[in-house]
Amino acid sequence: MTGALFYVVLIACASKFHPYYAKAALEAGKHVFVEKPLALDVASCERVEAVARRHPELVAMAGFVRRFDASYQEAKAQIDAGRVGRPFLVRSQTCDMNDPDGFFVRFAPTSGGIFMDCSVHDIDVARWMLGNPKALRVFASGTIVLHPGLAACGDVDNGLAIVEFEGGVKAQFYASRTMAHGLDTATEVIGTAGSVTVGAGGHRDRVQSRDAGGVHHRVLVDFVERFNEAFGRELSAFVAACQGRAPPPLILADATEATRIGVAITRSLKSGKVEVVA
Repeated sequence: MTGALFYVVLIACASKFHPYYAKAALEAGKHVFVEKPLALDVASCERVEAVARRHPELVAMAGFVRRFDASYQEAKAQIDAGRVGRPFLVRSQTCDMNDPDGFFVRFAPTSGGIFMDCSVHDIDVARWMLGNPKALRVFASGTIVLHPGLAACGDVDNGLAIVEFEGGVKAQFYASRTMAHGLDTATEVIGTAGSVTVGAGGHRDRVQSRDAGGVHHRVLVDFVERFNEAFGRELSAFVAACQGRAPPPLILADATEATRIGVAITRSLKSGKVEVVA
């Protein structure tokens, strides 16, 4: 198939439309790349998977860009090589710079909530780093510190979640819309023989300055600046799969599990109770 002409559909619209367009594209015989999340509910994810199974000649891939970031890939390689021993805890966060205009407040009614919009990346990374364990139960809590307009749709601007997986491994997620300094996306994986951390401190580069006012470093503005190269690597991997030069680096079932866990976390946020992942 290498060198042959092929057609793809890239889906990067509002999350609620992702499964609709993904199914339509697959049924039309097109390879599909769909941004995260695959859908805002598990049933819709499973319907997309069912269509994809009927078209095994097509590549269907969801966009979890952190898997294609060089630093995250290096951390995964260290874990796979046994450098941290047996990994048992992931602490991961997705924290955006505060937007005084509150774009995400207007977006909230269709975003699926802060955990589905932000923490779905952390959920996928945690499963990837831990070897794809099955999630058992979750607990979430959150608060509104700057954007009261979120209350109308049951969302928060800062949220915490804990996920318990089979085998006793766990993950802790923090999502925020209110960082004062800029984007602060980081992940730590702790194992029995060590740990590995990606992105601590929100550094734009390795330059640090000191003066009478303190110690300073430049910070990242947004996710585009942080993951610009990773987006390119992600699409290159998708194209390679479409050309038959390599297998898809992740499958739709990974996206379904991220949604399954995200939905349970969102349910826990609203109920205030521990929720079983189903």
